[in-house]
Amino acid sequence: MTIRTKMAAAMAILLIVAVAIIGLVTVQIVSDKLTGQVDEQITRIADPQNLDAWVQNAQHFEDDSEQAMPSPFQEYSLMVFNSDGELSFKQQAGSPDDYDPLPAIASSPATDEYFNVKATDGSITYRALAREYEVKLSSGETPTYTFVVATPLTEVHESIATLTKTVVFTGIAVAFMGISAALVITRRGLRPVDHMVADAEYVAAGNLAHRITPADPRTEMGRLSLALNRMVSRLAEAIGARDRQHERLRQFVADAGHELRTPLTAIGGYVQLYQSGVAAEGEKLDRAMDRIGSENARLAKLVDDLMVLSRLDEEVGGDRELVELSQLARDAVDDSEVADPDHPVELVAAGEATVVANEGQLRQVLVNLLTNARVHTPAGTRIDVSVVTENTWAVIRIADQGPGIPEEHRQKVFDRFYRADPSRSRATGGSGLGLSIVTSIVARHGGELRLYSSEGEGTTVEVRIPKAQLE
Repeated sequence: MTIRTKMAAAMAILLIVAVAIIGLVTVQIVSDKLTGQVDEQITRIADPQNLDAWVQNAQHFEDDSEQAMPSPFQEYSLMVFNSDGELSFKQQAGSPDDYDPLPAIASSPATDEYFNVKATDGSITYRALAREYEVKLSSGETPTYTFVVATPLTEVHESIATLTKTVVFTGIAVAFMGISAALVITRRGLRPVDHMVADAEYVAAGNLAHRITPADPRTEMGRLSLALNRMVSRLAEAIGARDRQHERLRQFVADAGHELRTPLTAIGGYVQLYQSGVAAEGEKLDRAMDRIGSENARLAKLVDDLMVLSRLDEEVGGDRELVELSQLARDAVDDSEVADPDHPVELVAAGEATVVANEGQLRQVLVNLLTNARVHTPAGTRIDVSVVTENTWAVIRIADQGPGIPEEHRQKVFDRFYRADPSRSRATGGSGLGLSIVTSIVARHGGELRLYSSEGEGTTVEVRIPKAQLE
């Protein structure tokens, strides 16, 4: 059973029960009211003055038991019981042409209490009241008699029957309209749910860019649609991040395989050359061994870089200590000038710039950036290194006056195994992991890495590390 059907059924049942209760209460109240009015009429009729008038008109009052007497009270039945509880006199209600049967009262009833009683033939029901009354006889005696005044409840029962029918038919009509209204209201109220179900099924089919049609945010359906949209957005982001991670991993494995295959192929080729006897002892053999050693060194460097990246991906940041960047930069500049005298390096350090960092990792950042600047600029190109502080940052800038980086490559130079040279030649660069290592180290230190470059105007790499808070 659907929610719509359950809600409509529940509303219908509640409505029917409410109408039934209201109808029963209404009928009971009206019945009590009409019966009370009849009781008031009987009370007025049972007044002693009225009974005196009735007695004075009685004939043969003394000896003729159970005789009928003319009376002005034609709409009421009157019965008189003597002190022995025997019926002495009676008067039937109705017209002389069509008297109603007497109430079925065989003996003197309890006095001063209203009660219902059937007629002798059971055709009608009377409302009756009994009163004790002393009658003064012509003989001077004053015996006590019990007078019973009764009136038919025919009109009351007809009114109640009419009211009951009216309540029943009205209740049925109201229930039908209520059920119809409940179906319409629930259908309209749950229409956003139908839309959400359709949208959710569309999203479940793989259309993660689709969103659930939002309802009024002030309603429960509106809040639910917004919550589902946030959930779908986060799910799409998570799936997208997973796909991107898988793609990066696939590309990383492919690039690593490519990088490893080249030196291994070269080493294998020289080994086969030696085994075939082509490279006999002498100059050829020496060149072959030199090439094997060179490729082996490059292979070892590549493996070392991969291990560094692996450790950076796993570690939070390594051992941290206070590091003075100016001194660190001075050491890196000295090492660079020794490694490549053809690239002059100028250092400008404006005071101390102290950070909390892993000294070995920051030293590797400077080495990689300086190496990258030397490799990608012609001999004789000057490299400027500066260390400054800006607000809460300690900043290292490494700028060269080389050819710059083409715009299409600037956003990718920090990716792993990426080279701006499409031929992937090792003559113009290393393994393509140097800047990736720099990116990982800077990120682990909560820093920022910025690149500024224009073709023909050189390149500037800016490393920003949070300054140490010294008291």
